[in-house]
Amino acid sequence: MSDQPSIDGTRLPDARYLELLDADVDAILAASDDLAADVPGCPGWTVRDLLSHVIGVYRHKIVALDTGTQPPAREFGDWGTLREDEDPREVLRTEYAALRERLTARDPLTATWAWWPTEQTLGFWIRRMAHETAVHRWDAESAVRGLEGAAPIPDDLATDGVDELLGWLRWDWGDERQDDADGQTVLVSTADHSWSLSFEPTAVTVTGGGTDGSAFVAGSPSGLLLHVWGRPGDHGVATMGDTTALRLLRERLDMAAS
Repeated sequence: MSDQPSIDGTRLPDARYLELLDADVDAILAASDDLAADVPGCPGWTVRDLLSHVIGVYRHKIVALDTGTQPPAREFGDWGTLREDEDPREVLRTEYAALRERLTARDPLTATWAWWPTEQTLGFWIRRMAHETAVHRWDAESAVRGLEGAAPIPDDLATDGVDELLGWLRWDWGDERQDDADGQTVLVSTADHSWSLSFEPTAVTVTGGGTDGSAFVAGSPSGLLLHVWGRPGDHGVATMGDTTALRLLRERLDMAAS
């Protein structure tokens, strides 16, 4: 297993991330037979737009891993720009093959640029690409099969995905104040893992474990992951307790996921 952090010990072996990443790319391609279908979890997007986004994410990471630095903004279009005559499925296959080669070419602890300040490693991107692709696989399947027809995200990956996203809430929010935050606490839990969050105006403390809070959010791993990522549908997630604390959590999640 990569010797890299997670909040509540959810980190997976790098080989497992890559196994799941392979499967989810195949599933996205299999689900993308109707490129004009609307994507419920990404309002305003079609499946073609969704594939363009994933292509752009992969292209951006290829440049980041090749250079070890933050890629510059593209002068013309975004990273996922496609010609009208290009089939995004074929482009996605090509770009993923190039990305995967780079994800496996070096030790996961190899230093490289990443936007998360505390983890500037190749392993960060192995984990991040697995989670990015899993959620967008669900998006693609829900677009063509309906919200109930999309397959759940495997428990181990989903639990770690919750851990990853909650970890981002520890960002220094600086000017993005929540002025009514005053120590409210939320316990987020699923199966064998839980996370305790405490809110202040410009900071969120997140620790692993815990059994108490002024508000509670709980569900199955996949349901909880889709809930924290703001995906539509009934994911079987239960929320209760302090409504201000729950609102503060939702606001910070939306900021972190934007």
